Amino acid sequence: MAKGTLTAKPRPPKPEPEPAADKPAKKAAKAASAVAKSGNLQDLFLNQLRRDKTPVTMFLVKGVKLQGIVTWFDNFSILLRRDGQSQLVYKHAISTIMPGSPIDADSFDTGFNGNGKQRLLQDIFLSRVRDAGVQVTMFLVNGVMLQGRIAAYDLFCMLLERDGYVQLAYKHAVSTIQPATHVDLTDDGFGEDDEDEDEERPIEGDSN
Repeated sequence: MAKGTLTAKPRPPKPEPEPAADKPAKKAAKAASAVAKSGNLQDLFLNQLRRDKTPVTMFLVKGVKLQGIVTWFDNFSILLRRDGQSQLVYKHAISTIMPGSPIDADSFDTGFNGNGKQRLLQDIFLSRVRDAGVQVTMFLVNGVMLQGRIAAYDLFCMLLERDGYVQLAYKHAVSTIQPATHVDLTDDGFGEDDEDEDEERPIEGDSN
């Protein structure tokens, strides 16, 4: 009875390990992609300022002006350094952050449109204004007026661009936003026709 011969199959070569220098870059790119998907505008914005060591002007809600370089931040505060001295600034006290040099505002647009299951009125309004690219007048709670176009926004802040310069405005510091031209909101189920009705409606139960 003839015996068959066995032939050894060559093993596929093992994949070469990634160079150590490429790992941090891939890790950073993965983290940036995750941030972009979450729609966290302020993290993208503050990360670029910190990475590029861009001088910023920061205005507090009370009108105080701070200047320096963002060296660190978390969900609640920002570390600002100037002339070797650092100060911790709480985000709830900040109204706007403006870099000292022009930045491409469109690079921060993550396409955030709010909660997909139940969109709030402000998400409908801000997404329409952003997509239309119209100029807006924005008043802060302290009376300061800002003008420009809304390039991006998320749950907590908006990025306003004008003449190549941008500033991050926190929503808690904003009182009103008015577009310079009409923006159609009807496609999102928001009926603007009701706003033109001047007819007084009686309150139920009022017999007078």
